[in-house]
Amino acid sequence: MDPYSHAWSEIISSSVVPVVIISACGLLCLTFYNRLSYVVSRIRTLQRERLAEYKDLFLMEEEKRGKLDRHEAERFLRFLEDQTAEVLKRARYLQKCLFWLICCISTLVVTSLLIGMSVLFPKLGIVVLFLYVFGLGSLLYSLSFAIREIRIALYPIQMESSFIQKLIMREFKQGSEK
Repeated sequence: MDPYSHAWSEIISSSVVPVVIISACGLLCLTFYNRLSYVVSRIRTLQRERLAEYKDLFLMEEEKRGKLDRHEAERFLRFLEDQTAEVLKRARYLQKCLFWLICCISTLVVTSLLIGMSVLFPKLGIVVLFLYVFGLGSLLYSLSFAIREIRIALYPIQMESSFIQKLIMREFKQGSEK
């Protein structure tokens, strides 16, 4: 009988926990990569809107627009700039979330490998424990960025709704004064 047979079953059992966590982190990565892709697309759209507004504002002939139109265009340009900054903040949180999820996956892969090697080199147990705790810490840290991103996710649309509401109310007020 193999003297390590009991150790091998223990190794396989011990390796299952990091593998399950790795699978869960893979699903989280997929989710956050998709969110990041959407946010990056939104930033590109906002940049195109800003560029179009800039062209309209500064390249049109002065006779074709009044001072009020220029003032409104400048306000809209500042609004788009503010909204871009907020969406960019979301992208940074998602980037940090993904970075730490990938650190977690990498650490837990190494942990799984070292669990097997710890049969031959028992002193690796301390390293395995340290890496396992670091991997779980990385997972928790990545989730803190996910929570931050979720907390601010609606802020850009709230900004847009508020801006449009003020614009509509001002137009309504000006229309009723005439």
